Amino acid sequence: MNKNEFVNAVYSKTGLTKKDCKLCLDTIIEVIKDALKQGESVTLSNFGKFKVNEIKSKPMYSFKTGKTHMMEARRAPSFKASDNLKRSVK
Repeated sequence: MNKNEFVNAVYSKTGLTKKDCKLCLDTIIEVIKDALKQGESVTLSNFGKFKVNEIKSKPMYSFKTGKTHMMEARRAPSFKASDNLKRSVK
């Protein structure tokens, strides 16, 4: 399901306008992004948790050059589904 299909699904279940549904979705995504940028996690009950993982610097081998170089430390977003969501998908 892509973003437009998601908006249409919300539209059909809520009765809101498609424009309002799209605005809500865009706002939710923006709020989650802003929280993750600040290092906060976002927990949505019965859905899951968005958080930022700190990935340490580590040596990496390049098959192309045959040399080892250090991969820089970085932050990466992640999502962990709640047990309730996992059960409902089964």
